[in-house]
Amino acid sequence: MSTEQQMQQGLADLPTWLLILVALAGLVGEMRQADVPGVAMTEIIKRVVLRFGSSALFGMAALMVGLAWWNNAYLAGAAGIGIGLLGADIVGGIYARYLAKRAGLGG
Repeated sequence: MSTEQQMQQGLADLPTWLLILVALAGLVGEMRQADVPGVAMTEIIKRVVLRFGSSALFGMAALMVGLAWWNNAYLAGAAGIGIGLLGADIVGGIYARYLAKRAGLGG
C-alpha cells in the first residue's frame, strides 16, 4: 500500500465528528476573542475569518501529523484543538500589531 493510499485510508477511518469538533472549537474561540468593544462589525468579521482560518489550518495540520505519529484519533484530535487555538492566538497577535503599526500606534 502506497503512502497516498495509507493517508486516504487514515482520513476515511477518522471520525467525521472529530473534524467538526476541531473546526467548531476554533470558530467558537475565535468569535469570543474577536468580539472587542468599540470595533466595527466588518473588522470583527475580518478577525473571525482570519483567526478561524489560521485555527483550522494549524489544527488540521496538527491533527494529520498527530495521526501519522501516534495513530490515535483522540490524542491527535486533542493536539489539533490545542495547537489550532494557539496558532490562532499567534496570528491574532500578529494581525493586531499590523493594525497598530498601520495606524501609527506601534513601533
